[in-house]
Amino acid sequence: MATASKNLSNFDKTNYTNCADFNIGIVVSEWNREITENLLNGALDVFTSVGILRENILIEWVPGAF
Repeated sequence: MATASKNLSNFDKTNYTNCADFNIGIVVSEWNREITENLLNGALDVFTSVGILRENILIEWVPGAF
């Protein structure tokens, strides 16, 4: 996997400016919701930390992982 040897926790948000107008779509699996909900919350934290407005983030829940 391309990210296997990389620490993705070292996110530098100074590389992202002027993100307020971004529109983001997130697809989240309902299967194994305990895990996917935590992944969703992490993504929302990162997106909002760089200035993306919460109302510009569309979340769609789907029945499975495929």
